[in-house]
Amino acid sequence: MTDEEIIKMWHEGYKRLSLARIYMQRYNQQVKIIRLDMKNRHVRFITYKEALNRVEKILIKEVRRC
Repeated sequence: MTDEEIIKMWHEGYKRLSLARIYMQRYNQQVKIIRLDMKNRHVRFITYKEALNRVEKILIKEVRRC
């Protein structure tokens, strides 16, 4: 999920908590696909708090820019 997607969904009315949940689910789904390759077993899943931290940083940057 890119920064622009997060900002767009936030402007559509999604709350930061639901954005963090969606971000976590999409990120972890990508990690599942990556981990199927034996070379990339070191990639780890993120937690809800890590996803929330990432989403809040993006939103704060967007609010300060406006």
